[in-house]
Amino acid sequence: MLHQNLGRGPCNTLRTLVGRQSLTKHVQAYHTHKFGTSTEQIPHRLCRRRCRTQYLPLPPGHRRESSHNPPQAAQQPLENGDEDSENFWKVPANRPAFWSAYVSTRPNYSPPFYRLIYDHHASHSSSWKVAHDVGCGAGQVTAELATRFDHVVASEINDTHLVVAEQRLRPDFPDQKVSYKLTMGEHLAEHYPWGSADLIATAEAMVLMDDQAALENFARLLRPGGTLAFWFYGRPTFADARLHAKGQPLIDALMVRNWAKVIQGSGPRRLAGFKRAAEGMSSWLDYVRLDPSVWTDVHRIKWNTYGTLPFFGQEAGGFPVKSMNRVGPKEKLETIEDREWWRNDWDIDQVKNYFRVLFPGFQDAVGEGDEEVNAINDELEEKMGKSTAAFTWPVVLVMATRR
Repeated sequence: MLHQNLGRGPCNTLRTLVGRQSLTKHVQAYHTHKFGTSTEQIPHRLCRRRCRTQYLPLPPGHRRESSHNPPQAAQQPLENGDEDSENFWKVPANRPAFWSAYVSTRPNYSPPFYRLIYDHHASHSSSWKVAHDVGCGAGQVTAELATRFDHVVASEINDTHLVVAEQRLRPDFPDQKVSYKLTMGEHLAEHYPWGSADLIATAEAMVLMDDQAALENFARLLRPGGTLAFWFYGRPTFADARLHAKGQPLIDALMVRNWAKVIQGSGPRRLAGFKRAAEGMSSWLDYVRLDPSVWTDVHRIKWNTYGTLPFFGQEAGGFPVKSMNRVGPKEKLETIEDREWWRNDWDIDQVKNYFRVLFPGFQDAVGEGDEEVNAINDELEEKMGKSTAAFTWPVVLVMATRR
């Protein structure tokens, strides 16, 4: 589960910001673990490419096998000094207390939210055979999709998250219902037959991918009439106007202070990843261009735009952030204010816990807080008092149909 969630959240996939080339190390470790051979002995396409890929065409009718057994989480030490180390974002899969706290602090995607996606799909297709959850995190979206589709593929770039997803999902969903794949979204079409998917969902992950390479893969996988749905949620936002006026600046200050610790001091490649994600969040996903020759019936819905979608930006990152708008002239746009949307009722301890487990590895990156963070928390506790407060979320959902 910025990045997700694991369920999905700011964090389920934020680990990819540290440099997507680091997947090479994990593919190599996994391949050695499973087959006893190194990546020197497996095809070049699996391990030594950048995100922008020259995709190899599949012969007609050819099916690449998917893995029904997720990899074991690699318990490797943090590689200090390696700016691309994906381990920076990792928490071992055998820490159930962390993962329970992590999932509990994510928003719960509501039935009305999923209904929007299902209704969009039903308006173009009668096939409910195969769905993909790209960047599945701890499997929150996978579990929902498995109630509607015959089979769901949960894919992840992070091997630990894939193990956590399997641990959470396997008691309820056997291999025939859910399978798992260690891969980047930009490489997904290398592993499954083209035109084999009815729906592709990706939560909190689009800003972490090369969006055009990912869209190329998604378009190849989807059948005509298939649905693409991707979304992103941002900072927890006080629903009450009075509390929002006096308390939200403190939530924002905690975000800036904590993310500054994570981002500043990064190497150039990791910093570029943070900047790309910041611009995608700042754009409310409007930067994603959906080619009208490939996609139709594009519908973009934004909830609670009075809130802040980016988890970090120029103030935390120290780099300029440019918003982009590549929305097509025929796309349907909708803005909704609903202060009950995905509501969480938290007291001050739950707010603190949210920041403590904001994403895997966050606590290791920022520590237990400092004098400034503690002072902000004290002031926030004074504003909130001892009772719970309602929080909502700024959210953007984009749906499109494959021509």
